Amino acid sequence: MYYYVLEAPSSRATRQLYQKLRDLLTQLSIAGEMVAASPARSAYELSEMGMEKGYSTIVAVGGDHHVNEIATAVLGRAVLGVIPVGASNLVTDIIGYTDMREAANALKQRRLSTQSTVLIEPSTIIFLDTVISTSKLAKISMILDNKVRTHAYFNQLTINRFLQMKLDSFHTTEVKKVFGIFNTGGNVIHSESHFHAKVARIITDPILPVNVSGVAIAESPMQLRLIPDSLKIITKRGTLLE
Repeated sequence: MYYYVLEAPSSRATRQLYQKLRDLLTQLSIAGEMVAASPARSAYELSEMGMEKGYSTIVAVGGDHHVNEIATAVLGRAVLGVIPVGASNLVTDIIGYTDMREAANALKQRRLSTQSTVLIEPSTIIFLDTVISTSKLAKISMILDNKVRTHAYFNQLTINRFLQMKLDSFHTTEVKKVFGIFNTGGNVIHSESHFHAKVARIITDPILPVNVSGVAIAESPMQLRLIPDSLKIITKRGTLLE
């Protein structure tokens, strides 16, 4: 049996979609309990309640931030199932399906795979890409694997579940007059750097939020650690059967 945690519905259309999901699961004889997140009960809290009731599979029904929040709750304790509703390809590329019916069929077949995650100490998980961004150039310092130190100015840092980091910065060259007649310069120069580590310490000036799909899950400074093959998840082409 499955424990379905629905993202708080943002519209009537979403509520109707959830009703279609209920009907579909009934047709496929996939039993389970269904609850919806709200300001009173977060997706994380509802996931905790489901595991306390003895459910071994928690199904996230919703978008990227919702999926990442439930992944944080179930890591090392239960299997994650996903029914993408408004989710990006960060989610659908991992699970191997894009629509509700495919998702329900995947739940029924219950093929499992394992995915790496990154821990933001003490207890937040990066399963889907997280982003630190700022419109103005900001300072960043990174200590990688306790030995490599890097300092830079940046506009965006992207971190994925393998603790691979992409640092982007954008500089505008100074506008100058040539012969006092016409302007030159003012071009945007984009620079990009890539890093990979097993542990990382990241400090920014100023302090900046760490976002999944535009929702803050942490803030700098932060200590990160790669946790290989730490999350069990139902996928279309899993290799581990239960």
